[in-house]
Amino acid sequence: MKTIALLLASAATLGLASQALAADVVYQEPAAPIAVAPVVNWTGLYLGIQGGGAFNPDNGDNLAIVPNFTGAGATFLTNAFGSNFSTEFQSSFIGGAHIGYDYQAGNFVVGALADINALDIAQRASAFSNTPAVYTAERSLDYLVTGRLRAGYLVTESALLYATGGFAYGEVDYRFGTNSPAVTAAFPALVNTNEDEWGYSVGGGMEVKVTQNISFGAEYLYTNLGDSGSFTRLNGGPFDGAAAAVVPGQFTDFRSQGDFDFHTVTAKLSYRFN
Repeated sequence: MKTIALLLASAATLGLASQALAADVVYQEPAAPIAVAPVVNWTGLYLGIQGGGAFNPDNGDNLAIVPNFTGAGATFLTNAFGSNFSTEFQSSFIGGAHIGYDYQAGNFVVGALADINALDIAQRASAFSNTPAVYTAERSLDYLVTGRLRAGYLVTESALLYATGGFAYGEVDYRFGTNSPAVTAAFPALVNTNEDEWGYSVGGGMEVKVTQNISFGAEYLYTNLGDSGSFTRLNGGPFDGAAAAVVPGQFTDFRSQGDFDFHTVTAKLSYRFN
């Protein structure tokens, strides 16, 4: 009986000790996971659309009357026009699509892009003679393609400020018309030709990533397609220096002066595959 009593006392002592040790154990809740913001990455391919306006507020294009003869005929022709010229530029909406690729190195981003745009701009120059008659030359453009490089600096990890430049291409339509009775019957009242013109586009802009894959930006470009080779050559009457007879090899050219250039401002939306 003493032995049994001793065993029961030992078991009770061990139970009390175990409860005391258990009371000293501290249980901690697992730490909540910390959200890590994704790193903004500009390297990769992107596609997008753009839209805005095309305009030229400083339009100095005029018609040059260039006779290839001298004497009384040339003097008469010059006096007939004097300084009676006018010029206008037809602005338009511009819109299209673009594709490009960027590479990021630290805070610097370099890349290349190409775009195609639809627009409807025109540059018209008119000369008014005292006969009276009107002579009008028009150069117009209904689509524009550019291929450009661009380089920029990240002012923040999501905002890119950049410069860009490269080639520009478009098919320029040339039209010339007149109501002059002095134009020979063999010459059509309207000339209409198309020419492929190459030039350049330069400018800059800012692009902001609103998500990892979506970016929005604004871009300005100055585009110059050159002075083109379009002109109209008239002969007969005062245009060949003789009022009564046509002199072989003499004529008068009506030439558009100045480059066919304009400005564009567009908003751009892009999807980035990165």
